[in-house]
Amino acid sequence: MPKFYLHIVYADRIVPDLEGISFTDLEEAKQEARDSLPDLVAQALLSRRPDIPLAINICNANGDAVASVATDAAIPQLSPAAPPASGGGPGNGR
Repeated sequence: MPKFYLHIVYADRIVPDLEGISFTDLEEAKQEARDSLPDLVAQALLSRRPDIPLAINICNANGDAVASVATDAAIPQLSPAAPPASGGGPGNGR
């Protein structure tokens, strides 16, 4: 099984994964990153740390970046709301 390294990205630094984890494939590594990000954000908020992880970069055993999972992709509630659809309501210019 290939080994991947999940590096945690903050605004001012990257915390490297020095050990790595063996996964079946890249998709399994990306799922682990998606599953880990909500917990990392919760830990930061509960401890009142100002640094919230922005993403997890996934590297292969050669150190090549092969994927990145952004926090807002892992926690959809953090994504900006879509603008309301225009329609026949008030203020639509009709």
